[in-house]
Amino acid sequence: MPQLNPEPWLMISSITWLVFIVTLQPKIASMKFMNSPSNPDQKTTKTWSWPQI
Repeated sequence: MPQLNPEPWLMISSITWLVFIVTLQPKIASMKFMNSPSNPDQKTTKTWSWPQI
């Protein structure tokens, strides 16, 4: 059964992943967040309690 022969598909898969890693990784790493994360200690925290019955 030729479908089970991994020889050509392993090379094709390896080359494809190599191309994805080489081309997409720098593009993703260069992205900048629109909203910078803030320190949660600076924000006021709201406390919530159960209503008294």
